[in-house]
Amino acid sequence: MMPYQSYQLYQAERPKTGAEIRRADEQLGHMAQSVSRLWQHATRPVALLRDRDRDRDREPACPALVDAPR
Repeated sequence: MMPYQSYQLYQAERPKTGAEIRRADEQLGHMAQSVSRLWQHATRPVALLRDRDRDRDREPACPALVDAPR
């Protein structure tokens, strides 16, 4: 066992205070928010292309309305 591993075991097994638990939860929330934002930013171009293709392949609800003059 490496010297730093004994400290990690101590940290993992010791009881945490309410403030430490809240702080850890807050940090995890911020990390999840950042990952979610990055994922949405990365997948947005694919979603836009998928929506465009879906709209192009969709048949109009009433064909008479499509050909009607406006």
